[in-house]
Amino acid sequence: MNYQFIETELNSIATTPGIIACALVAVDTGMIYFSSSSQDQFTVMAEGARDYWALHHKNGQIFDAMGNLNNIFVQHERGILRVQLCGETMLLITLAKLGKTDWAQWPSVISNLHTLIKDAKTLG
Repeated sequence: MNYQFIETELNSIATTPGIIACALVAVDTGMIYFSSSSQDQFTVMAEGARDYWALHHKNGQIFDAMGNLNNIFVQHERGILRVQLCGETMLLITLAKLGKTDWAQWPSVISNLHTLIKDAKTLG
């Protein structure tokens, strides 16, 4: 896996208007692979945000009729956490300002990161 390209792309995503920080986190453990922020507070948030994903899967059968889970938005008073699968074993955790991110454009913003992770798995 070419970690440098993935880390560079993650840092690029973090410059998207409205984005505060983002991280790639292990689905199974919550361990952070990469983070665009060195602040401890975001590190703890990113590790904890993985629990939203785990909780859904713990109760997943309740939601089976709705199809596969694409992402989880958690809106707090001063920000939004978005949790979404990125590859088979990682979650992209994104912290954003309220009302400042064009989420309709988000799939195109993160498409290169998805490609890098998919290619890394194929080649690795």
